[in-house]
Amino acid sequence: MAKGRILPVKVEGIAHTLYCLSEDGYIAKYIRENVFTRQRCEFIAPLDNMMWDRNLIKEIFDFAYKWEIYTPQVQRKYGYYVLPILFGDRLAGRIEMTYDRKNRQLNVHHIWYEPGVRVTKKLESGIKSALKHFETFNGS
Repeated sequence: MAKGRILPVKVEGIAHTLYCLSEDGYIAKYIRENVFTRQRCEFIAPLDNMMWDRNLIKEIFDFAYKWEIYTPQVQRKYGYYVLPILFGDRLAGRIEMTYDRKNRQLNVHHIWYEPGVRVTKKLESGIKSALKHFETFNGS
C-alpha cells in the first residue's frame, strides 16, 4: 500500500490502536486537520460495516446492538428492523420505522434513547433532518 493510505486511530479508553483509510471522510479529516465537524445525526443500517464488530461498538460507544430481524418476535427487545441513531460522537438511541411505498410515507413506530441521553432541541432537530433525508432516499 502507498504510504499514508492507512491512518492509525487512537480512541480514548481503548488500549489497542484502530485504523482507517486516509480517504475515509470525516474520520480522516479529523485526524489530518484535528478539527471537529458539525454535530450531525444519521441512522446506521444494521449491515453497515461500522456495525460489523459488535464488541468494538460496545467498547467505543457503550452500545449493545443486535439486529433482531431473525429473532422471534416474542424475544425481541426492540423490533424487527431497528437502526442505531448516531448523533455527533455517540450512538444516542435506536429508531424503528417502515416505509409505506404505496402511500409514499415514512412511518416512525418507536424511538428509544440510550440511558443518559438528554433529548435536546438539537437532537430532535437532527432526527427530523435525518428522517427527511431517509424519506427522500426511499422515494418520497
